[in-house]
Amino acid sequence: MKKIILCIAIITFSITLFSQTLLDTIKQHPVISYGGSDIIEYNDTSYLVGVAAVEVGTKSISALRRVGMIKSQKEVTTFINGAEITSSTEMKTGEEVTVVDGQKSIIVSDYYLEQIRENTQGFIKSMRPLGYWYEEDKSVFYYSIYQPLTK
Repeated sequence: MKKIILCIAIITFSITLFSQTLLDTIKQHPVISYGGSDIIEYNDTSYLVGVAAVEVGTKSISALRRVGMIKSQKEVTTFINGAEITSSTEMKTGEEVTVVDGQKSIIVSDYYLEQIRENTQGFIKSMRPLGYWYEEDKSVFYYSIYQPLTK
């Protein structure tokens, strides 16, 4: 039992170490570190990598990861063969003015909704999460996926 736990720990550490160093390579890449897709050579292996840039705003980490996964898949799809993507953005601004005893009160409300719809299949869906990072000011969240390519 101890040998099994030790083996699992070693494998987990190796995968984490590999992912971290490949992730560092992606984060330092002059082009795709800010979003996009490309084939990256690392340790004599070619990897197809997709990186998404997501505005943080008020999104939770789970929302950032979901949006990041979808957008990084879109980047890879576009890189491979183009894509048909449906995107819509809706913004509503409201203003409510109330006057009570000569006192004016204004309440302004903003509503913002962005929807991205894309169908991805097979290879793209099988890509694995590599990791994520933030812009220095924490305004942009980057999410990366990868897949080793066979020669």
